[in-house]
Amino acid sequence: MSHHARKRQHRNRCRGVSLYGRTPPTGFNSRALFSLLVVFLLFCNSLLASVSAAETYHDRPALLVDDHLAWTGSSLYLDHRPSPVVPLMSPLHTNDDDTTTPSKRSINTNSHAADTDFTVPLPFDTGLSNNFTSSCSSFFTRLRTSQGFNNCHPFSLMLQTSSGFFDASKSYLRITQTLDVTCAANATQCNNTMDNFARELVSATACKADYEADSPLVLQAYNGLVAYQPLYQASCLRDKDGGYCFANAVSNTSSPTDSYPYYLPIGQELPGGSRPTCNSCLQQAMGVFAHYGSNATQPVSKTYAGSAQQINIACGSGFAVPAAPLKGAASTTSVSLTSTIALVLMFVLYFFQ
Repeated sequence: MSHHARKRQHRNRCRGVSLYGRTPPTGFNSRALFSLLVVFLLFCNSLLASVSAAETYHDRPALLVDDHLAWTGSSLYLDHRPSPVVPLMSPLHTNDDDTTTPSKRSINTNSHAADTDFTVPLPFDTGLSNNFTSSCSSFFTRLRTSQGFNNCHPFSLMLQTSSGFFDASKSYLRITQTLDVTCAANATQCNNTMDNFARELVSATACKADYEADSPLVLQAYNGLVAYQPLYQASCLRDKDGGYCFANAVSNTSSPTDSYPYYLPIGQELPGGSRPTCNSCLQQAMGVFAHYGSNATQPVSKTYAGSAQQINIACGSGFAVPAAPLKGAASTTSVSLTSTIALVLMFVLYFFQ
């Protein structure tokens, strides 16, 4: 090898370049690393996103799989004091904490029936039609005869499926007596009972075919079962005088729409133009519903946002709070972590090119 060739070889070695060949191109490695980066970010996003372990069907709420989003508000909202004695003739008085509507409220009290005549309303007390599959009919038979179910006296199912509850709602005394019983139930135990029946209802061995065929009573039953907890909490709210908020709402003849918000948890939207009385009872009830408004397994997740907006138009901005963030949703810390990882990988990609 000549002297000049040896010098040229020495210079190339110092520069890190082989005299006899070139390093392979890095384009393939860069593309592969970039692909891995994309896959990794998508994987992180799937982990950090709020995931509902439930199955949706058309535009209905997701089927219940696991629901432990119990509302943990102040004890001010759930007052378990005995209900006050209802006088035979209640005087007219203004709504509690009502700063927007100065109108009076009249109490419709039925004093003709004796206390011994009171019977607690039952869900599905008008009987069932024959428009069910045999497996679904068997399910409803088990449901209606279950001691655990009947001991709960579920308010959420009485709202739509009980004629006895409808009759009781015509009397302030009778609806108060009904609420005394429904609110005395063990809410935690009853919530588990209702969840179990809800899961069974949509199973193939019960009412799945009827549910998917939009059977009205089956849909009402399912919504009432999964909405037990939010409606238990809302129906047991009391005003500053110790009266049940729902009893006040359903007996307020000067404002017939006061009871409408209580139907949000079972999938009934607030009718357009409804103007419930803007008092503390309405605000507290909407606070309960807001807690469940982001839970996809609850029917109120489909009805809360629009109804809250409508109520805020009538009662003032912020009267009904937005739905609570979904439990398990990605936090800002998680998002920052994802961004940091992405930046690190981008630097790795840059230096390996």
